Amino acid sequence: MWVAVARPEGFRLVAGEEKLTRYVFGPEKNEHFFCRHCGVRVFGVGNETPMGKMYGINIGCLKGVTEEELSKIPIRYVDGMHDRWDSVPEFHDYL
Repeated sequence: MWVAVARPEGFRLVAGEEKLTRYVFGPEKNEHFFCRHCGVRVFGVGNETPMGKMYGINIGCLKGVTEEELSKIPIRYVDGMHDRWDSVPEFHDYL
């Protein structure tokens, strides 16, 4: 599961930057950061998205976060598959 940071200026990478590999492709608008040891995508930075700048964080990589805290994270579904960023996808139960 991924969580998007609503206020990108609030994002802080507190440790492990030297263990990450940055990947970009195409027009290099977005950045993807992977663990260079296991290959897990830790987070990504959308520099030019329809919602503005955003960070998508793999919540499985967060330390010390309880299930109770995770259950309080608001979920906003967007239909990026069809470039309808202001709409909920028709089917999203599997997400």
